[in-house]
Amino acid sequence: MHAISARVFLILLLVGTLVGSCVVEPTPVEDLTLTDSTTVSQRLDVSATATTTLTDDGPGQIKRYGHVWSDENPEPTISDPKSEWSKAITALPFTYQSTLTNLTANKTYYIRAYIENEDGLAYGPVTTFQTQPGLALRLAATLDDSLKGRDFGYSYAIFEKGEMVASGGGGLQSRSVESAGAIPFNVDTKMHVASMTKTLTAMAFLKLAAEKGIKPADPISKYLPDGWQQGLNLEKVTFHDLLTHRSGIIGLQNNCRNGAYTENYWYGLKAIVAKGVQLQHYGNHCYQNANFGLLRILIPALLGYQFTGNDQIDDTRTQQLYEEYLRKNIIEKAGISTPLLLTGSAQSPTYGYDYPYSGTRGFVPGNFASTAGAYGFYLSAREAATIYAKVLSTSEESVLPAALKEQLLTNGYGSYSALTPDGRFSYHDGWWYISSGNGKAQGFRSAWIKAPNDITVVLLVNALREGDNLFPLKSARYLDITSFLLWAHSNARVVKPLSRISYEANFHDYLQYPEPH
Repeated sequence: MHAISARVFLILLLVGTLVGSCVVEPTPVEDLTLTDSTTVSQRLDVSATATTTLTDDGPGQIKRYGHVWSDENPEPTISDPKSEWSKAITALPFTYQSTLTNLTANKTYYIRAYIENEDGLAYGPVTTFQTQPGLALRLAATLDDSLKGRDFGYSYAIFEKGEMVASGGGGLQSRSVESAGAIPFNVDTKMHVASMTKTLTAMAFLKLAAEKGIKPADPISKYLPDGWQQGLNLEKVTFHDLLTHRSGIIGLQNNCRNGAYTENYWYGLKAIVAKGVQLQHYGNHCYQNANFGLLRILIPALLGYQFTGNDQIDDTRTQQLYEEYLRKNIIEKAGISTPLLLTGSAQSPTYGYDYPYSGTRGFVPGNFASTAGAYGFYLSAREAATIYAKVLSTSEESVLPAALKEQLLTNGYGSYSALTPDGRFSYHDGWWYISSGNGKAQGFRSAWIKAPNDITVVLLVNALREGDNLFPLKSARYLDITSFLLWAHSNARVVKPLSRISYEANFHDYLQYPEPH
């Protein structure tokens, strides 16, 4: 056991004696010794906990005690950051703790205990500790540990505010069985991000509508092509309804199964509008690509496009105007210059595969210009995360003003939310697949997620697991890509050897709408 000298014969030191305009701290007294060491636990990137146990038998002498620390001074004093306690010590041994805050990630700190009695000040032995590298880097390590060596292709990018702080990738975007040969999957690999596109379409609408004085609560009917028949109750449908999948559209087969090509190209959307909506479905959530497919036609109308009545001409022109507006007003203003839709044959395609990999050739989804709006964009993890982070996790307003950002996230326009014990998250996932000849699905899973403290993550994967055709990995803590990211974030918050977090639920239960999108 360590001890504090119990017999002190010293002259009284004046604390805070003024010399000129400076305050002089008490001079440590040689005969007042503090040999009790300090331990540091709960080490995170910006905080830690220091603990010291005093073992002297003369507690009445101590009037002030605490810890001092510094990342520059190897022998910190009370002139450095400090904790300060004056609660009477009635019995020894006596243990006290200090919470150290406002630390810097990935730095070495010096810390020691101090005590003061009526005769003077004493410091304990110096202990050093290292702060953790930061949540974003711990999150990257969690993703790498979980995804690497699993025989599927993946990439991720992690941003804090508008800066990329970590990225990674692994596996193959193209395997040796393909004509392109084996190509590694990395942060700059482009992939079909599927319904992650919906968030970008929502951004485009909000920006354009604000410029034109149009509100989300306005009906869509007067902006549809004049030659389209509008079915029962279609006049009730608003932009807000489309953006939140509450339009009453339940698909051409009346089963609320999400349609792809046949319900999202020009003639499919025309048929959806002619079918109209039933009042028992209007206002209820039913996830339908057609809601955002219609925005591919409505955005050009808001821009002033005059429909000609020729389906082929209007179809082609609205495709062009939609992509052009998004590219110039969302993508490029976020700092990315790239074609959004795959035109022609890709030089370096990303194939979708099954998992576990069966050895068969994969597939390339192709060009979605004719069904864009709800899906169809090709982006890399770096590109996608740059866009979502700049728009949703910074104060920068070149793409969207702050009020429109808040509107998008609060109202769930092209986004969903999850409220967990770690805080509120916003997200949207993407899912695309086909059934291969061996009965197993091949495809892609993608997601962006905005975490607390302005951390944004994009994860892309080019394989789907056997059985339910979802994200390749599954555990008792997550079922799919979005709950996997929630789990990874929570796991990164816990710094070993700390105890585990206090909740063990499957993170899938926190999702607003847990079905894949």
